[in-house]
Amino acid sequence: MPATRVLHWNIHSWRDEDGDRPGGPNADAVAAVIAETDPRIVSLTEVDEPWGGPSTLASVAGRLGFAWVFPPTVHYGDDDGPRGGYGNALLVKAPILAVHQWQLRWPLGLYDGSESSEPRTVVLVKIDIGPDGLWAGSAHLPRRSAAARAAGVGRLLDLARGLDAPWLICGDFNTPAASWVPADGSVVVRPSVPEPSYPASAPAEAIDYVVAAPALTVSAAVLDRLGSDHLPLLATVDV
Repeated sequence: MPATRVLHWNIHSWRDEDGDRPGGPNADAVAAVIAETDPRIVSLTEVDEPWGGPSTLASVAGRLGFAWVFPPTVHYGDDDGPRGGYGNALLVKAPILAVHQWQLRWPLGLYDGSESSEPRTVVLVKIDIGPDGLWAGSAHLPRRSAAARAAGVGRLLDLARGLDAPWLICGDFNTPAASWVPADGSVVVRPSVPEPSYPASAPAEAIDYVVAAPALTVSAAVLDRLGSDHLPLLATVDV
């Protein structure tokens, strides 16, 4: 079986690096990178979708031939009801066998719009690739709270080690891999040499990368493509 390509990108709520939407959402930029790299799996973080309105995610997935999974991490609204959801999404071009999402921040509290109260999750999809299937995940960890981030990556590792098939999780982890990934070889990190991905115009922080089970052969590199405040990452995995 040829290597499976996996694209990961923090898409900044469908905004460009400046946080503006001069011509509408950055969906065209996101779709262009997906079309160019031709992945079977796409991990997107900071996906922002309206309640009951036209879905940018569905539009991008539909025009490129992907199934999509988006269980919002955060629901937001006002006194009149919900207005939207925000979180991690996966686009897949392979049969989906199972889906689940788990909280990485605990205990859960009331979300008040601040980063310190924002829930954090990992969404996982088991797809029919390889002899035993492959779990692919997308995660986004806190930036400002080192304690919450450390607890979150610990829970992420516990979840991953309990999965019933090889796994690969992409994320904006908001911390270098060396700060939390075990050095005993039980978790693969790619790129193996850190590559800065943030901020996009002058990358200085290597916070977007892939972690995977050691049974997988994985390579990855940050791409020089603009369209968000992060640069995208392209990985290949042999199952």
